[in-house]
Amino acid sequence: MLKNFTLILLIVLFILTSQLIAQAIPVEGKKMLISAPSPYAVEAGKKIIKKGGNVVDVATVVGLTLAVTNPYFAAFGGGGFAMVKVGNNPVDVLDFRETAPLKTHPQYYLDKKPEASQNGGTAVAVPGVAAGIYELHKKYGKLSWKELFSEPIQLAEDGFNVSGEWTARTEISVSRFNPKGAQHFLKNQKAYQAGELLKQKPLSSFLKMYKRQGPKAFYTGPVANDIVKTVKDTGGDLSLQDLNDYKVRWLKPLTHNFKGYVVYLMPPPSSGGVVLKTALSLIDQLKLENLESMSVDELHLMGEILNRSFRGRALLGDPDFHENPLEKLLSKNYIGDMAKSINLTKAKQLKPLSDKNLNESNETTHYSILDDQGNSVSITVTLNGNYGSAVVSEKFGIALNNEMDDFTTHPGEANMYGLVQGKGNYVQARKRPLSSMSPTLVEKDGKVILSLGAPGGPTIISGVLQVIYNSLVRNMDIDRAIQSPRVHHQFLPNVLYIDEWRLQPATKKGLLTKGHVLEEKAFIGRVNAVRLKNNGALEAAFDSRGEGAVGGY
Repeated sequence: MLKNFTLILLIVLFILTSQLIAQAIPVEGKKMLISAPSPYAVEAGKKIIKKGGNVVDVATVVGLTLAVTNPYFAAFGGGGFAMVKVGNNPVDVLDFRETAPLKTHPQYYLDKKPEASQNGGTAVAVPGVAAGIYELHKKYGKLSWKELFSEPIQLAEDGFNVSGEWTARTEISVSRFNPKGAQHFLKNQKAYQAGELLKQKPLSSFLKMYKRQGPKAFYTGPVANDIVKTVKDTGGDLSLQDLNDYKVRWLKPLTHNFKGYVVYLMPPPSSGGVVLKTALSLIDQLKLENLESMSVDELHLMGEILNRSFRGRALLGDPDFHENPLEKLLSKNYIGDMAKSINLTKAKQLKPLSDKNLNESNETTHYSILDDQGNSVSITVTLNGNYGSAVVSEKFGIALNNEMDDFTTHPGEANMYGLVQGKGNYVQARKRPLSSMSPTLVEKDGKVILSLGAPGGPTIISGVLQVIYNSLVRNMDIDRAIQSPRVHHQFLPNVLYIDEWRLQPATKKGLLTKGHVLEEKAFIGRVNAVRLKNNGALEAAFDSRGEGAVGGY
């Protein structure tokens, strides 16, 4: 009996430490599939599919639902990016990123506490989610706007059972919440426990106004007054004019031809598209696929490719305020030099191109919807930090972002690596901070066949890149492509981050031998993706590195 138990234990340990962990089977469908971080959002989306809604209708209700069930990263007080393909229209990009309030400027944080860009009213940028969801639906939706609210309103009014992740994330922020806002997420000054019912009737009141009035319900009137008063009461400078003046932007995607596919990528103010385009070019030049899958050599080269690709990120910023040197960073000469600098046997660090270090929080979320005709929406939304600034509007219970922390907040001062931060991402009124959010679409023969994205700050880019590579080059099904081990390198600090618990000791030793400084991360992106297979079937998966759900028909 003891021998049998020992044998079982050894087998379990082998599985847990195996380089390719056990995979699940992707969910398949014929009509439309959703991959999102919440089962409530997926179920709401499925009801809209049954009503005859298109991918944008489904994306709209998923976003509305997440704002109710996942306020720590998907509340109306945040912002984001969307990439959309509907019918014969070209791939379109929607930027509903938050903007800096009018009273902010490059020196705004110099006389404030070090955490002023992270906690409290001074951390809050002008939210974009309410405008973004509406404008996306207005341009491409099929069903009427008012048909999409019954499920989110019911979940807010009648309540939903919170998850373990909800409890854990809320407990982290209990001490950070503004006292009058905390009432919306706490019971007796403590977070609701997993399985308990959370009702948000003030939020349901806002949803009913939003249903009737569209974004005016958020940017004017009682909700706007509530947000502005709360931010000012917690030390910030957000104004009614800031909210009234907020506008989304429609942008054109970057594109890249990769092994017979066309990859549609986010332009600035996302850095994701530039970094991914560089990385895909380096994968081609270095013929990464000739190495054994998940070998030390492949993971080493992937890390070096990411290192070189992130090198130019610090030169980027909001294109309305900053001239982005895309011609240089994406030129054949520059990418060729980067390829020549990579050695298969030894890790090597180059001098920085600029003076800015990466600083971005992980509390973001992503959802993807794809149908059998290649119509798709890929959306990433964020509050930046967990519950953003931890400022929650007093009357309506809307969690507000701390997106100001994504700016360069202390110009001229050396950062923790001894570097003086760059000018492209300085705080300026109405400017959008640089981001790593990377909603991405991949097209084959004129039809979108892969829709994906991830939360995770700068690790978003690494997660998206490796799922694209695993899926398109290594021909893994979408679940295996997502669950496989990943690495991340963001140039500074000079560290190769590896997936916690997902690499064998021998693999770690091999990477150390090649000169890498290793550090384990709980997750390197948390990818949600849907793929259209060659046989016309759809397959979807969510990342086991976090909570999620997939579904559809």
